Amino acid sequence: MAEYSVDELQAPVWMNDQFFTEILRKSENDPSLGLVGGYELLPATKPGDHYASIMFRTCIRYRLSGQPGEQEINLIIKAQPMADGFKKEISKDNALFAKEIKMYSEILPAMVKVLKEAGEHLEVARLIHASLEPNVVVVLESLTPKGWIPGRESVVSFEEAFPTIRNIANFHAASLYVNQQIMDLSTNSVKEILAEGVVLNLFTKGFEEFCVAIGKWEGYESFVKKLKTLLSTMDQRLQDAYTANPATVGYNVLNHADFSWKNVMHKRSSDGRKVVDSMLIDYQCCHWGSPAVDVWSLLDLIVDNRTKTAHRSRMLYEYHKQFAKVLDKMGFMGKIPTLVDLQMELLRKGFLEVLHVTVFEKYKFVQMTDTMFDSFDEGNPDDPCYHNEEYCDIIRAELISLLHRGLLD
Repeated sequence: MAEYSVDELQAPVWMNDQFFTEILRKSENDPSLGLVGGYELLPATKPGDHYASIMFRTCIRYRLSGQPGEQEINLIIKAQPMADGFKKEISKDNALFAKEIKMYSEILPAMVKVLKEAGEHLEVARLIHASLEPNVVVVLESLTPKGWIPGRESVVSFEEAFPTIRNIANFHAASLYVNQQIMDLSTNSVKEILAEGVVLNLFTKGFEEFCVAIGKWEGYESFVKKLKTLLSTMDQRLQDAYTANPATVGYNVLNHADFSWKNVMHKRSSDGRKVVDSMLIDYQCCHWGSPAVDVWSLLDLIVDNRTKTAHRSRMLYEYHKQFAKVLDKMGFMGKIPTLVDLQMELLRKGFLEVLHVTVFEKYKFVQMTDTMFDSFDEGNPDDPCYHNEEYCDIIRAELISLLHRGLLD
């Protein structure tokens, strides 16, 4: 398999000396800034790491006016895909990039500020440049040289998951406070992206494939019947899951909404033995709605199934404890949602867990590729994954759990 994404092997021609000079002059507030030497634009990610952009990395050396010596900065450049396929289709109207630009330029700085004032922290990459014209691009300072490591697989212990639990709780709490005191966040929605069009088709085809595969397992006919009933109303159930709660029911936060092991970076201890901090990345899908959108992902897509099974209640408890503590420290004016309120949200939006089990659990057991989403229409119920003993054990246990909690009805 290719080491890098094929569409990132050649950078766009506009990523040149003029582009980097202009954005660094603006970022450093120095109209005389000049580049020093050359630089190499390299692919920033592995195949299958992301699905709505192309990404490059480089190290730029430059001189500032009135200062001796050279400066150096490592950059991540995130641009709109140009090659035909799933990536281009999902990002074609620039909505995802527009959302991420607003997150990095307005919303995240406000969150970081209020959290800092409350004695809390949210690590965010520094925005260097962002635009929709003449080219769709977001340029961030790379945190890899500072010891941050991309998440390549789900987290395998509660201890290593704890920094991520803390960070998503801080993110949710800050969003609630910012929405109340600083700016309206309720217009942030990806329902039209995640519950319609190519993504709905992706989810539907994955669900269909799962039903066909599980239908070959002896004794699972009743499960398949229930799953097919859910499948017949997939579009409405997804619409409901991503529809924000009315004022009289539950509560809403700004969700990351693409919260998986691939969108988290970690920092390890000096001996490399344990995760000491984590940070969220990729803010293209942020969505105002039930916290269940992210909390189900925390349970299903951040940690492995063994950790979820052993520590589900503890993870929810620690998430809520941090969430409530931060709101209290901020001086949030209003009723702070209780742990019971959170549990009710998870039940109301329980179809999201069904979706995670039927469609997303598989991705923990397959090699992600550059074009895997381009051929989702074909489906593959004979995928070797469906014969993987560990995967099958997980699915059997999860289906029984979903049945007993009424989420298959």
